[in-house]
Amino acid sequence: MRKTKAFKEAVAETLADLARRGVTFAPATVADTIEQQITAVSGRLGIQVRSAWKYFDPSATADRLAKSQAAFEESSSEKDVGQAPMPPVDNPELALSSPGFRTPRPSPAATCTGSS
Repeated sequence: MRKTKAFKEAVAETLADLARRGVTFAPATVADTIEQQITAVSGRLGIQVRSAWKYFDPSATADRLAKSQAAFEESSSEKDVGQAPMPPVDNPELALSSPGFRTPRPSPAATCTGSS
């Protein structure tokens, strides 16, 4: 499929549409997305891959990719980067992860089993 003229044109048109929106994607990512879409359409409709191209819209694909990237950027804000998630306040593990608290250690008497 990737060697066909239709596929190469679809990738080029989608990349151009993304560029007009100011969004950058690697050509391989766009190609993978288009291949998945065409394969899914042909499978769902029970038609050949070459017939599925009439349902392809580069503008709609560019729109979905741009929205996906915007949602990803919104969900991964810099303020949370590098921060481990904290356990709930009522969780005893919170004391183990909080600075200033030492891990309780069993007393030596509690660990000795004695000799018989």
